[in-house]
Amino acid sequence: MTFNPRGSVQDGLDLLAGRLNIIIPAQLSASLQGLEWTIILRELDSAKGYANKQYSPLDLQAQLRMLTERLGGLGYPFDDPQTRIVSTLGGELRIMRNRWAHGHELNELDAWRTHDFVVRLLEHFNDGEGLALAEKLRLTALEEVARESGVATSPVSGDAVVPVEVTTENDPVDEQIEPAPSSEEVTPDPSMLVRMNAAETPRIGAARSEFEAWTVVPVGDTSVLDDLPKKAAKEQVRAVAVEIAEFEGPIHIDRLAELTAASFGMNKLHIKRRGQLARQIAASGLRVDADKFVWPESIDADTWAEFRPNSSDVDRAFTRISPVEIRNAARFVKEGNPAVSRADLESMTLQTFGRKRRTAQFVKHLARALDG
Repeated sequence: MTFNPRGSVQDGLDLLAGRLNIIIPAQLSASLQGLEWTIILRELDSAKGYANKQYSPLDLQAQLRMLTERLGGLGYPFDDPQTRIVSTLGGELRIMRNRWAHGHELNELDAWRTHDFVVRLLEHFNDGEGLALAEKLRLTALEEVARESGVATSPVSGDAVVPVEVTTENDPVDEQIEPAPSSEEVTPDPSMLVRMNAAETPRIGAARSEFEAWTVVPVGDTSVLDDLPKKAAKEQVRAVAVEIAEFEGPIHIDRLAELTAASFGMNKLHIKRRGQLARQIAASGLRVDADKFVWPESIDADTWAEFRPNSSDVDRAFTRISPVEIRNAARFVKEGNPAVSRADLESMTLQTFGRKRRTAQFVKHLARALDG
């Protein structure tokens, strides 16, 4: 029988969805108290200001969100905080699921990588029954990779996927260059970390969702970026960008381009490559606003009222925070203190995003947000 890479990927994703529908409720049984686990996602959406949505417990996209996102006060109940292996593998699978769901071209190596990620996840959860099936799928795909490349089948490595450290190089004309943060750690005021709609999220708590950076892991090499005029390369790049935007959005298009490039082994971007990636992001169907921020489908940019605080040790330049998000934070400050002065409003807003110094860039970006 002829090997069908797309069908093989579907088999692996279907297997994973069936196993996760057993694993997820078992791990959260104490918090769920007999309720379906998807209620956690609905509460998380409420906390993040996402549009209301119903979820199926067999929806792999929803399951992978459970594995890769902080679940409010529940934290990362499926992961080891030291290795974050579940989040890392889950991020890889989010991208592959996206490619499969949108009918992208898939090959034998894509099938093998998918099954390898599934095997490693099920190994982590000690799911012997699912693991035996996943290993068979992985071996079949590996044999096809070997046959296509004309080499002998190599032993399958069980090494963990290593996250990529992003060390991007800004262009000389890049307006986003910021001074190095102060050595003094700046943390948001505790009042900014508690939501007003806490009653809507009894299982995940009242804490506001703070900003968390996407964990970059390799999904291909730089040859994919070199092949961008080709359809397959475009599809791979867009799938990565969409998942990063869904995780971090709203996200500045330059940051999204950098994180996407890093996923393909390119950690320094110059003007031409940045422009190529920006065009692919715009062509992915994601909304890019006038301030060059990219919005995921889960957020309505016109009605979103949330914000994500962060301390100064978090990798997020202040000038790469959406003016909408900054405006939302300032509105929250004013609601708690209607008589606050402009100077204090600006100071508290800066502090909410881990900043203290009033540099010319920060003041300009604040004005764009507060007066816009």
